[in-house]
Amino acid sequence: MSSVLIVGCGVFGLSTALELSRNGYKVTAIDRYPVPSPWSAACDYNKIIRTEYNEICYTKMSVEALEMWRNDPLYKDVYNECGRVLITPPSAAKRNEFELQSIECLKSIGQGQKIELFKGSKVLGEKFKELEFNSIEDDILIKFNPEGGLGHAANSLKAVFNECLTNGVNFRFGSSGSAVEIKVIDGVEYVITEDGSKYTADKIIISSGASTGKLLDLKTQQSATGLFVSHIRLTQDEFERYKDMPIVFDSVRGYFFPPDPETNIIKIALPGSGASNLKDGVSLPRYKLQNPADTMPKDCVKTVKTLLSKYVPDLAYHKLFNHKACWVADTADSHFIIDKVPYYSKVYVASGDSGHGFKLLPNIGKYIRQRLEETLSSELSTYWRWRDDAKAFDASECDWRVVTENLDFSQIDWLVDENPKL
Repeated sequence: MSSVLIVGCGVFGLSTALELSRNGYKVTAIDRYPVPSPWSAACDYNKIIRTEYNEICYTKMSVEALEMWRNDPLYKDVYNECGRVLITPPSAAKRNEFELQSIECLKSIGQGQKIELFKGSKVLGEKFKELEFNSIEDDILIKFNPEGGLGHAANSLKAVFNECLTNGVNFRFGSSGSAVEIKVIDGVEYVITEDGSKYTADKIIISSGASTGKLLDLKTQQSATGLFVSHIRLTQDEFERYKDMPIVFDSVRGYFFPPDPETNIIKIALPGSGASNLKDGVSLPRYKLQNPADTMPKDCVKTVKTLLSKYVPDLAYHKLFNHKACWVADTADSHFIIDKVPYYSKVYVASGDSGHGFKLLPNIGKYIRQRLEETLSSELSTYWRWRDDAKAFDASECDWRVVTENLDFSQIDWLVDENPKL
């Protein structure tokens, strides 16, 4: 039985641990925190499950994952097929092109037949009673895909973790699971943890998300980006009104989800307001758990209020709370990095989620296993290869993200969160 050590128990790590444990491998997985780790981008109420991609390989992978979210007993109870309304103004030309290409990719494989295109405030309000008081412009093309929705992020990680335990995966958390370096001792590669523990295996996978650059020299291949989110809490009457609404995705202002059924909380995400945290030319995460004053920039309040006023004006003046940065591992071309690390003999990397890895929780582990076994398709092997000469990430050149400015954490005037756990 081959052994594999996995460093990092987020989406890529857990999906891989489950896949390998189902295929006869002896698996050990380590992380600083128990699942769901507060450092994981997926330690959250919800994440978008979508199938719209402008590259056919990701279209096929996301459709495959969607069927598992819908039908696999492990995932179907943490999935809500609420659909997603997508609003992008004509001025965001690259984003609009990305969206239309993505629809064509779906149709080319016989999918996306239920996608609707329409225009204007009146039609949007008629289709979704929750949005009847929206004030969008009448000339904006609206796209609605009912096939997709949200996954309850933290609960989905817990579900996969528990299945891994059932399959015999050996987990280590705390100081004995907190990796600090990779060291070669007598010709053998070990992962050394905070308490001095040493781990090795036939193969080692570093899947630590935005923090992967703390263990591996990724050069210019990956950059950590903090994407800011905030929250509001609804009354029970408001929850009943909004519980069945779709995800509203305004590619310029941000997006928000239906309220969480356990807490009545709506999460609001501001994808265009991300920030780096540069140290010696490399952006690495700075987590709120260790830096509680890291909330969101003060001017994000106006952005959130404008977003809510545009679509659900009766919610626009709710108190905002629990502002934070969600750290993702961006690459210049938004492709993952899943490959052998060239300067080690048995170390692999699985990272570069670029903010769209969560939806592949049910199946990304299969492709990572294929890379370990050298059976991954030549197309994906090329896309996900290690590249010493990779172009550095620049958010303004990303065709699917509408960015207003490039901030660094050192430049931010932070909002004071008076009620972080309201």
